[in-house]
Amino acid sequence: MTFGLILGILLMAAGGPQGNLVSRQNADPQSPLVEKSEQEFAFYPGGRVEIVAAAPGSFRIAGWQKAAVRVEMEKIYYYLTPEQAQSFARLYPAKVTKTNTAIKISTTGSPKPGVNMEVNVQVWVPLERTDLKIKMIKGDLSVAAVNGWVEATIEEGNLEARDLSGYFYTVTKRGDLKVELSGKRWTGYSFSARTERGSIELSLPEDFSATLQLHTKDGTITADYPPQMVEGDSVPLKIMAKKKTRTLSSQIGDGGAQIKLITNLGDIAFKGTGRLASADTVRRQEN
Repeated sequence: MTFGLILGILLMAAGGPQGNLVSRQNADPQSPLVEKSEQEFAFYPGGRVEIVAAAPGSFRIAGWQKAAVRVEMEKIYYYLTPEQAQSFARLYPAKVTKTNTAIKISTTGSPKPGVNMEVNVQVWVPLERTDLKIKMIKGDLSVAAVNGWVEATIEEGNLEARDLSGYFYTVTKRGDLKVELSGKRWTGYSFSARTERGSIELSLPEDFSATLQLHTKDGTITADYPPQMVEGDSVPLKIMAKKKTRTLSSQIGDGGAQIKLITNLGDIAFKGTGRLASADTVRRQEN
């Protein structure tokens, strides 16, 4: 049988209730093989979702109104025959174990360099009171519209965080951070994110209230955000410089929970959103 006649092979989904079609987009043996699966099950608010990702690939997590968790998984195999892909699926499975209050999603990957596979996962969780514990080796992480206790560590990969509340703490050793928050203030304990090597983008509504701390050990900070009222005076945000270090520490609005973002090597860009910029909007850059 030639590759041109191969439309797909049926694999059993690791941890899934049914098989999945693995197929190429065209007859070229160099094009990737793709395996897709999806599951949805009841899950009560107040539960915890744990993710342990050893295989390369991205995770996108979003809150929704349903008392359920949905997992859509895509495994991609590059430069492999269908038989080789089937062998890899057995050797390095992806699993979902679950109860009504606890779910664990795990992927496994080969320790050998040059193994061409990745696992990309989209997860929907109840938006209120869902806790997340995440550990990824290599891949990007996106978390949006979730209220809960979130902790994440990434060896190599970017982070995107949007419209969150509760408690958030994440560290990536190598990757960029993009944070966009909404509302009038951070509702919950605190938000903290750090990258050892990467840039940071922070967007906050211009009427947001928080205690802000931005810090780079080697880089620049730019701020496009209105001055703050201090004892009746309009005071621009001030960026402190010491050798290669830059720091912006300020109460914005009425103050409140801490928003803390740190990079050891990289630039930080901070801007306001959600209101037309006024003539008083400050633009400042320390070089």
